[in-house]
Amino acid sequence: MNFRFNSPNDPNPARLIESLRCLGYENYGAIADLIDNAIDAEAQRIVLRIYKENGAIRIIIADDGTGMDRDILDQALRLGSLTSKNPVSDLGKFGMGLVTASLSLARKTTLITKKNDVYLTSVADIDHVINSNKFEKYLENSAEKEIRLFETLLADAESGTVVILDNCDGLSNQNTTVFASTLRKRIGQIHRYFLRSHLSVTINDEQAKILDPLELDDPHTEVFSDDVYPVTIKTDDTERTENVKVRIVLIPDKPSAGEREIALGIKNQGFYILRNQREIQAAETLDAFTKHNDFNRMRGEIFLTGDLDKFVGIDFTKRSIVLDQSFKDQLLKHLKAQCTTIKSRESSKSRTKESEEIDELHKSAQRTIDQKAKLLVTPKTNIERRSGASSTSVSKPETKEKTTRANFRLTQPASVQRSKFVYANLGANGQIFECELQGRTIIITWNLQHPFYQRFILDQRSDGRLVTAVDYLIYSMAAAELTMTSDENIDQLNTLKAIISSNMRTLLT
Repeated sequence: MNFRFNSPNDPNPARLIESLRCLGYENYGAIADLIDNAIDAEAQRIVLRIYKENGAIRIIIADDGTGMDRDILDQALRLGSLTSKNPVSDLGKFGMGLVTASLSLARKTTLITKKNDVYLTSVADIDHVINSNKFEKYLENSAEKEIRLFETLLADAESGTVVILDNCDGLSNQNTTVFASTLRKRIGQIHRYFLRSHLSVTINDEQAKILDPLELDDPHTEVFSDDVYPVTIKTDDTERTENVKVRIVLIPDKPSAGEREIALGIKNQGFYILRNQREIQAAETLDAFTKHNDFNRMRGEIFLTGDLDKFVGIDFTKRSIVLDQSFKDQLLKHLKAQCTTIKSRESSKSRTKESEEIDELHKSAQRTIDQKAKLLVTPKTNIERRSGASSTSVSKPETKEKTTRANFRLTQPASVQRSKFVYANLGANGQIFECELQGRTIIITWNLQHPFYQRFILDQRSDGRLVTAVDYLIYSMAAAELTMTSDENIDQLNTLKAIISSNMRTLLT
């Protein structure tokens, strides 16, 4: 059926304007969007003022960018403005940011702009829209008071724009000092690459400093990888390949100097996603890994361009992303393996450190074993005597076959007298322990990567008696293995240990 669309369907301005205030903008994200507009206008300097006036909070954002002529200013306070955007470089999107960000914060928005020595002012007021039930604004040449405010904020700037947000009833924190301090840090992180390049942002007379979650300026930060990965994307009947840059680093356990701005911990580990060099999401796993203490030092950056917005699923608030499944799968192909490597490496490092902390417990077990050595059933080692001074050497356990050596007058078995516990990464699929006989000492090597060691040693290190008891158990198993080992049964013993280790791994994980 063909329909004849002949009835007006305009929205109700009074109801819509209030609804637009509830789009989910977070306060600091809204101001970051307003700063995006200034950056798109090629600003080098941005000045913010946040203060109370007549009991209400006022926010001013002034920039020395290109400014606006009348036609562009006419569009600036419209929903879905028709200003052109370059997706490859511009931070704005959809022409909605300035209006919706301002609405989420304040009831009245004023723009004062200068271009080609012409000053213009435009005002949008929620209360006027509600009372008149019309979407309309004020737009005229600037008054003397407005020009003075512009020049006070931007001094001798040849062009620029001042955004004034009055009656900011949308702020979650009404303490302007705390709000300004938090905003500096957020801008320092979100716009860090612009601050590093050319941009100056001052908030209540204090400059925003670069806040880099990857701590790239710290000489002890380890760059794990810094590569470009091809991703194939399809649009209608066409197919093209885009390169996505990903950088993964391991930040130091301790910063080079001073306090760490973005602390180690589960909350901050993960990938920081940037669109056109501007951070849009922080500390995401992207299903490449599961957050765990082994990833505390891992932080990554994924650099996307606006050309990929359709496949990244970014909205105009720039507060979240939903990756297209194909795009995500291709990206994960490059990320998952690296995350697995990092976890294995960091886990081993962590376990080694923890093992050093409980080394004294193992030494306690060693002392007790050595003191009771003559009461224990242990393998025999051959003490080979020369005609003069005696010496000891390691040989295979005795077999029925008699061994003779030309230079020795006498060979006699002697009991093991010592024990020693050491640690090594023998692999996640390795045995719980390995053992060998060195002289009269049984060397037991714990596998740090086996869950048995984690559960019964590391997790129980506060219970010294339990840890030493487990050491006694493993020592007894090692002594039995070395006593029974022969050329005929060595394969059977290895199979027995492999089965025990495999079953314990399965039951403990």
